[in-house]
Amino acid sequence: DPPIDPPRGVSLRRCFGPQPRIRRQPRPWRPIRRPIRRPLQVRSRAGLTRAQKQLPAIEPPEQAVYTGGDFRLERPNPLCHLMLGWEVEGGWNGTMLAAVTVLQMFLGGGGSFSTGGPGKGMHTRLYTAVLNRHHWVESCQASSVMYADSGLFTIYATLVPQYAGDFVGVIARIFKGLTQISPDELQRAKNALKSSIHMNLEMRAVMMEDIGRQLILSGKVGTTQEFGSMVDAVTVEDLLNVLRSCLKTEPTVVAFGAVEKVPVYEQIKKVMQQSCP
Repeated sequence: DPPIDPPRGVSLRRCFGPQPRIRRQPRPWRPIRRPIRRPLQVRSRAGLTRAQKQLPAIEPPEQAVYTGGDFRLERPNPLCHLMLGWEVEGGWNGTMLAAVTVLQMFLGGGGSFSTGGPGKGMHTRLYTAVLNRHHWVESCQASSVMYADSGLFTIYATLVPQYAGDFVGVIARIFKGLTQISPDELQRAKNALKSSIHMNLEMRAVMMEDIGRQLILSGKVGTTQEFGSMVDAVTVEDLLNVLRSCLKTEPTVVAFGAVEKVPVYEQIKKVMQQSCP
């Protein structure tokens, strides 16, 4: 039932009688927590504490050793995911950093359902010679990953499984055709690379990540002007020398999905070494 309000002018004490007093329970006693004062650390002239002096010296990490290899994981999948990779000697601190990055932008790539537009890479070599000519290639992309003492240059593609062997031959022909690079194609790749660098550095998160990566890899931070000068100095011969150096190393083959039609490792290695321009 809804509550009944007392008539106007009548107190609650008259209606319900005297109300019992509620006694509050006393709060339990708690000790006062005082901050723990740490003992004063005595620093030596070198600026290190005695405890830090007793720590063992950290040895510099060993240089990475690239080995290449073959890894295939068969899973129920309508497509074959195939990655071919080679070592970039020296990595971030090597002499091929700018050239391999320009080579990556020159090869480019993308997906077969790209809508196009500025900056989509529609004029890159992998798009015009692979995606536009072979319907069984769903996507194809060149990329590179750099570390302090080594790096990787890779070609990653998703394709119809029964054409996996043909795809290796297509990439070999692409590499052989790098001897015919027009000045417009080279300049387009340089402009795309410099534009990508400037656009990414407009975001603070990307800029801070780039600063941290440069400090870890090389111990210094380069400016966009320095990278732009390195990119502008790259020639066609530099791209060919980078590709020749990569193809001399042992290939890395990674396949996932429907991998039964992927050629054996030795066959892939032979075909790619013969494609050296």
